[in-house]
Amino acid sequence: MAPKYRILFLSQPTTGHVNTLLSMALQMREEGHCVRFLIPGSRLPFKLIKGVVDRVGMLQAATAVPRSLRKYNLSCDIVDVPLVVGLQSVLLPYATGYRETRYAFDLMSRGTGYYTRRILRYLEQNEFDVLVSDFALPASHIAAEVAGIPCAVVFHSGLPFKGDGIPPFGSGLPIGDSFSEAYDRCLRVEKKYLTRLDKRLDTVREKWGLSPFPREYLREPYSHWLNLVVSASAIEAPRDNLTEGTFFVGPCFHNRTAHDDMFPFERLRDDRFKIYVSLGSVFNNKPQVFRAIMTGLDKPEYQVIVSAGSAYKTLRNERVPDNVLLFRWVPQVSLLPKVDMVIGHGGNNSTNEVLAAGKPLIVIPIGGEQGDNARRVEYLGAGLRVDLGSLSAEVVADKAAQIRFDSKFVARTLEIKEVLDKTDGAKTASKLIQRLAETKKPLKRHSSIPLTVTTNDHISLDASWDAA
Repeated sequence: MAPKYRILFLSQPTTGHVNTLLSMALQMREEGHCVRFLIPGSRLPFKLIKGVVDRVGMLQAATAVPRSLRKYNLSCDIVDVPLVVGLQSVLLPYATGYRETRYAFDLMSRGTGYYTRRILRYLEQNEFDVLVSDFALPASHIAAEVAGIPCAVVFHSGLPFKGDGIPPFGSGLPIGDSFSEAYDRCLRVEKKYLTRLDKRLDTVREKWGLSPFPREYLREPYSHWLNLVVSASAIEAPRDNLTEGTFFVGPCFHNRTAHDDMFPFERLRDDRFKIYVSLGSVFNNKPQVFRAIMTGLDKPEYQVIVSAGSAYKTLRNERVPDNVLLFRWVPQVSLLPKVDMVIGHGGNNSTNEVLAAGKPLIVIPIGGEQGDNARRVEYLGAGLRVDLGSLSAEVVADKAAQIRFDSKFVARTLEIKEVLDKTDGAKTASKLIQRLAETKKPLKRHSSIPLTVTTNDHISLDASWDAA
């Protein structure tokens, strides 16, 4: 019988960042391993902060994460968020475009020294074989280095990595257009904020006697133990600064179906073109955006399923078109195969889940990586982009009709689905994490193993490890 390992998952406290790690944790628990989460948050009773939480999507997402994990019977401990980080996080949902990217990573790198100390204290009290960390919580990796525990770092897509014609991360500029004024301007801005991030992390690392990270750590896979990218080369533009320890494992949403029975799937109509609408878990308090979408799709040939998040309370008290099913949330992974098209914000997890389901999409980016994902969808021929500033009911109606009546979008997304069907991100990630726990040594991808590891490559992985 294979040995069982103790795995600690650490992540920024938003649903988008946690869901990928959740899938890995559920897979590893199913295989008999002991899994636990450590998440920044607040240990104050939820009822004491609910009034503030209801008004701020970022805080709502953060407080929902531990409760969501416990619904899956997963243990979750909390590291209190530093006051300055908590106060600044209130403003994050109001930032847009490239400014939001810079603000988000400035926010996520604040408190790195504080988090490192708290994680180290936690590791002194609890024994683990491997840490698995969201890439946007670098304190996990620093603490792992100090404690001498292997740390796998999880990236939700290949977007942060560099490549020929790849624009600055979070800029939302077109792929392959590296000769424009906008590209040069964003590149200058990126250099400045990446330098600031590097300096902030190196100050923390120096306190514990660690050598500096590689320069511009945010733009490359930075774990020397193992980097897991929950994507596939078939849904990414080419990247050229990947390390030997980087494995693309495919989209990762295994087993996140615990509460599907709460959704009325029987209300979905087979005689309608079904369109699913979501703006994710953080930036969703935008009733005006949902209104424009619902108005544009108020046609008898459509059935519209809306996951409104923080905008739900506002929208449910207004007139909703007869062809709309309005919810606060939906079981997205299970719903996607049952719809014909998606209108979304372009978050990493949502984009990969939609592509894995073989559905074309319209992306309305709001902030962060979403503009980059909109460009990625265009680059792949899997859908269309609509800028928030030009959004209107008429634009939504026009774009939806384009995708509905042009078969090339469905054909392309089905091609992508066929490739992604050969991957199983959770199982492959579990296999690699177990190997890391077993050897306590950095994992290197053998030349016989492709960048994107499919389930068919598992035997080759075992053979390459045996040969080593």
